[in-house]
Amino acid sequence: MAKAIFLGTGASTAVPVINCRCKVCRSDSKYNKRLRPSVLIEKNRKKILIDVGPDIRMQAVRYKIKKIDVLILTHAHFDHMAGIDDLRVFNRIQKEPLRCYLLRETFKEVKIKYDHFFKKNLKHHTQGARFDFHVLDDKKHTFRFDDISFEYFSYFQDSKKVLGVRIDNFAYLTDIKRYDDNILKKLTNLDVLVVSALRHKKSDVHFNIKEALEFIKKIKPKKAYLTHLGHEIEYFSDSKKLLENVSLAYDGLELKF
Repeated sequence: MAKAIFLGTGASTAVPVINCRCKVCRSDSKYNKRLRPSVLIEKNRKKILIDVGPDIRMQAVRYKIKKIDVLILTHAHFDHMAGIDDLRVFNRIQKEPLRCYLLRETFKEVKIKYDHFFKKNLKHHTQGARFDFHVLDDKKHTFRFDDISFEYFSYFQDSKKVLGVRIDNFAYLTDIKRYDDNILKKLTNLDVLVVSALRHKKSDVHFNIKEALEFIKKIKPKKAYLTHLGHEIEYFSDSKKLLENVSLAYDGLELKF
């Protein structure tokens, strides 16, 4: 048995949006308050973090995260990796680099945006977080960490390649817009599918709610959750408009699979 906890389920601006007075941003409900998207998987006493946005310090404190064994970066957009340097705290706690799995395209961006990670002559306190990077091969579709097996695949947001991950019967796909039907074969017999859905209106770079539901119908998971939700989505009213096996995710939601 494994567990997933949603650390954040919001879009790039989070919710409430700065200086916005819409109904959702003014809501007092915890279900309408969303940090940047991230999920923590717990399996075999290992903690696997998928994405590390700018809210990671707050998320780590809120959910009492004491260690991270593996970081999986789906892509290099700000809302998915801007908190990566905050993980240096876990280097100090665990006294070793953090293992990080990512696509080659994402690794190239990390080397540019966080070049100090790779400078060996810097003093320890200025070097930032330390990682053991593992670049995933397009020709392979699995990797292992200790006794945990992962399946992976890729799709596109706009021109940006994004990594999707499956652990057992749980799959996580964020920032999806274009995909090859080949990935459908990797998503059969799922207990839980998590997929991003920005809003009701069409987006050039994200599924909207309608597109996400159409995708879910193709996959046929037992249960699906929508994440990466913008402030156009109101938890209670929009939950009523979904398919029977689909729910809106919210910050702090825990799932077993």
